[in-house]
Amino acid sequence: MRGQFRFTLPNGEEIIVPNIITDQGEEDLLKMILQADVAIVSAGGNWFVGLCEETPGETDTLASISTEPTSAGGYARQPIARNTTGWPTISQVNDAFRGLSLQITFAASGADFSRTIQRAFLTNVASGTAGRLFAYSGLLPNPLLITDGNNLPVKYELFLR
Repeated sequence: MRGQFRFTLPNGEEIIVPNIITDQGEEDLLKMILQADVAIVSAGGNWFVGLCEETPGETDTLASISTEPTSAGGYARQPIARNTTGWPTISQVNDAFRGLSLQITFAASGADFSRTIQRAFLTNVASGTAGRLFAYSGLLPNPLLITDGNNLPVKYELFLR
């Protein structure tokens, strides 16, 4: 199992950044797939993508993230529904199957986001640190500040092989 984030940078270039799936994420995904655990993310519930500058560790939890922007500029984690709307593409790529999310967009409005970001993360809660941390992206090529009137489109892909 592996994943990656697809970012569309301000210059229009799409970059693909592999991620690490945390220990917590590996355990939770197996529980959801093999044990029908719907307490983590219920059927029809949402995954959420957030942004940060954290240096990730495989044993990290959501409480480990201390560099997420504040709500300035309208920052909020973006939902991806756990259904065929949120994940419209299940396809085979080479010898692996992948789920590709719909595109979500982080848009700054009224002000810049409160800090630069270098990574995205995948979680099961819209805010706070009480949820579960599934994955962190690798580093973006450069720190990025999402300024007023600009946005950052993101997709997530999960591969099983």
